[in-house]
Amino acid sequence: MRTTWSSYSNPRLVFGPGALNQVGQVVSRLGGARTLLITDPIMEGLGVVERVASVLKTELKVYAKGEIEPSTDAVSRCAALAREFNPDVTVAIGGGSNMDLAKLTCATVSSGKEPASMLGFDAVPGPIGNLVCIPTTAGTGSEASHSAVICNSDTGMKVAALSHYLRPQVAIVDPELTLSCPKKLTADSGIDALSHAIEGYLATDFSTLETNDSGILAYEGNHPIGDLYSEKCIRLISEHFLKAVHEPSNIEARSGMALAATLGGLAFSNCGVALVHALAYPIGNRYKSSHGAGNGIALPEVMRFLKGSRAERLARIGALLGVDADAAIEEVIRLRKEADLPERIADVGGRREDLPELAATAFKLEPLMALSPAKVDEQDLLAILEASF
Repeated sequence: MRTTWSSYSNPRLVFGPGALNQVGQVVSRLGGARTLLITDPIMEGLGVVERVASVLKTELKVYAKGEIEPSTDAVSRCAALAREFNPDVTVAIGGGSNMDLAKLTCATVSSGKEPASMLGFDAVPGPIGNLVCIPTTAGTGSEASHSAVICNSDTGMKVAALSHYLRPQVAIVDPELTLSCPKKLTADSGIDALSHAIEGYLATDFSTLETNDSGILAYEGNHPIGDLYSEKCIRLISEHFLKAVHEPSNIEARSGMALAATLGGLAFSNCGVALVHALAYPIGNRYKSSHGAGNGIALPEVMRFLKGSRAERLARIGALLGVDADAAIEEVIRLRKEADLPERIADVGGRREDLPELAATAFKLEPLMALSPAKVDEQDLLAILEASF
């Protein structure tokens, strides 16, 4: 039986309204004389790049070709620019896509390896240099996580690179940057953060996972510090999620959700994600729906499936959400509905005849199956999908 666990986090987090103004100080502290800024045309159009440039005291090169779903080919193009410019510090601004692009770009440049060769777990051979991540959405937690989700250009499949080397040196989380986030993206991002926290909280205990020769695991399983991240994240989402969705200029709600997203990133990247994400991935791939929407569809029925093995923790989730111990699942359903998120697989274009293939695809994600606190087979996943249809 495993008796030890590990916890990982960024060396530095700068949080609060106006935090973006500190990016110049942060970059200088990292010894930056040449800065590569990775972003996208939307951020450029909103004037965020101009704001960063005005406070940086370094030579600056901007790569503003970030994509909604970055590919390994995009990483190669960005890495070619980085090799030519040779930055001391890389800054990523935007949603999870831009931050993930920056992570794998830095890994590609530092290692000399092809991007596709670093997909999967622990394939990044060493430190990736000085990376600063600045999120403009409140959901993925990529600014605090060890994950980079990239589309493999050769296969067309989205795959995660998981490595503790991918965790950024500094995360700058400025809730003011989320004020322009559209309603749908705010809702998608928020339910994603909630899924991260709940999955980390319900993950199998650290003691049940087998160690390996390196002692480094993709996910540690549930442990006490992970609980702290998850519990605070869930409480913040209960207080601020719907306000952020329906009152977009409410900076208190935006701040609560920005902190929740970062804590959710710390929770899942330490403890793990399991059945919810395993089911959301094939839903998103098949129907081209957002990752948050897929998580939101699967989350309540996965919680219901885990009632037998995680009753005490589900009761605690209910309390954190401000409802009775046995009402956690119903409260998640309420939050999803009031945020105008898809409620069923059919709502994103799903067909009942697709469900067996979705279940089979999810079941092949063995690392995520191992993080479920309840033993699961393909028929269990099919039953969850049918209940979510």
